Amino acid sequence: MEDLRDYSIYYYSEDHPLKEEKKEFKKLYLNLLNHCGCLYLNKNIVKYKLNIFKEKLNYDDEIEELDSDNKILKKLLKKVLKQYFKLTKLKFYTYRYIFIFDCLVLFGEGDKRNTQIFMEELKKIIVPLYHYEIDEVFKNLYLEKFNLDRKFFVSEEMLNKFHTIRRFNESKETNIVFTATMSTGKSTLINAIIGKELAPSKATACTSNIANFMACPIESDFYNYSDKNYIQTFLDLTDTKKLIGSSNYGYVNSYFNSILSEKKVNIIDTPGVDYSIDTTHGDITRNELKNLNIDLLVYVMSAQNFGAKGDDEHLRFIRENVKYKKFILAINMLDTSSPEDDSILEIISNIKKYLEKLEFKDFVIAPISGRGGLVLKKYLNNYNNFKGDLEEVEHFKKKFTRRRDLELGNFYPEINEGLVLEKYKNENLEEYLKAYINTGLANFEQILYNFA
Repeated sequence: MEDLRDYSIYYYSEDHPLKEEKKEFKKLYLNLLNHCGCLYLNKNIVKYKLNIFKEKLNYDDEIEELDSDNKILKKLLKKVLKQYFKLTKLKFYTYRYIFIFDCLVLFGEGDKRNTQIFMEELKKIIVPLYHYEIDEVFKNLYLEKFNLDRKFFVSEEMLNKFHTIRRFNESKETNIVFTATMSTGKSTLINAIIGKELAPSKATACTSNIANFMACPIESDFYNYSDKNYIQTFLDLTDTKKLIGSSNYGYVNSYFNSILSEKKVNIIDTPGVDYSIDTTHGDITRNELKNLNIDLLVYVMSAQNFGAKGDDEHLRFIRENVKYKKFILAINMLDTSSPEDDSILEIISNIKKYLEKLEFKDFVIAPISGRGGLVLKKYLNNYNNFKGDLEEVEHFKKKFTRRRDLELGNFYPEINEGLVLEKYKNENLEEYLKAYINTGLANFEQILYNFA
């Protein structure tokens, strides 16, 4: 069976010149891309990539398989690769470099070695006259800064997508595992990182399932899912959540609205270990923790239940049985605390002593509001078309801008807030941005990113 990770990398362009061409030319171009991709990749993967690619070109027809006769193929390729005079722009134009660029980005997947192997297959069906152009596009992609001059007709947006894909491909795969007792907001915190409410986050909805959320580098509004039985692609949020709830171990492949989508990150959600109605939840989680290759273990603790018996038992189990490279304890739900309660500094100090007493070493303590971060992140990313609860948005905006004790970002190493806020260049969002930073979510994601 195919690996869901094979569906992580895709490419499309919002301003691809093919969008303005006639339907017949689009058909030829896409059919040729399909043929070229199938020289190297699995047909299902090629079809998946091109379905995403063609949607932005306003092309709805099915892509067809071409006759494999070499003479016919070379004739068809010549129609796409030739130079011609474009009346609409009153200049000579060619899709030669664009077609080669699309091939290498779509099917080379940002991997230099794989792209070189694919190029050799491509040269078998493209006449030698154009081999120089294939080499030139490769050289510009992998060996030097791409020259966005007139002869290439490749846009900056297209090139940026390639660089995003390449950085993702060159990153190492990282398993970030979340574990907790019940009712700590663990799944809400995972949803806050992803920026979408994918993980079941209410006690009544929690099951004994393990869900592995796998990042994609290019923004999308669909989800891919797999378990031991099948792979399903292009799902919506509702169907994906149903599948997560119906499988013992499910994988979801999606774009994270987070810097973590720049890397091959897997966020693994495990059941709460002290679910009294069904004790198998704890067994499933403990078994997973003992056997999984864990790069980063995130233990989520509610600020209101610090030092509870369940936490004590689970942390002792982790210390004695679980191997990991880095340990983070996230103090969640700090927005539920009162100004009259212990200060954040006192809470952090107490938890530090608690972990040291349990003989944990080299750990990070991360104060955060998962719910506040999720609500404000979703609003910031959809403020022009927000369909959520505006009263909740305003509640968290007021709480995290008015209470000085809840400036949680101050308890982390400094991050470049300019980069975090760059995409929200709108003066009307200033208060929401300030509140978002104060939830600690952006800093928490930066810590995860640095470890990945």
